[in-house]
Amino acid sequence: MSQSLDVITALVAAGIRKQMAANKKRYVAPRDRREIAEDAAAVAIAVLVDVTGGHDHIVRAEGDTFTLQHPLAERLTDDLFDCEVHAHIAAGEPLEDGRYKVVATDSHSFGLIPVKDQP
Repeated sequence: MSQSLDVITALVAAGIRKQMAANKKRYVAPRDRREIAEDAAAVAIAVLVDVTGGHDHIVRAEGDTFTLQHPLAERLTDDLFDCEVHAHIAAGEPLEDGRYKVVATDSHSFGLIPVKDQP
């Protein structure tokens, strides 16, 4: 988890430096600096979520095994060790080979939507 937070910190810091450099020739009030920092943090987090599979669980099934990719927020908070999606899939029938997006159908069951593999 520490390495993931280091990456987030580095991305946010780089975004803030870039924003501050763009405004270097003019005075930036402390209130405005905070706004710039919050904007950079929001963009960094959105990019991280997007490049790590979004907010969804992704399942890759092959033969009798499966691999589950947890959403970034779940990985950063160690919630993956209590993941209901993993328990549900592991307790079910083997899946047809492929890649699936997991969607909650209610508070205790999940559906799988086939998705195309990325090139």
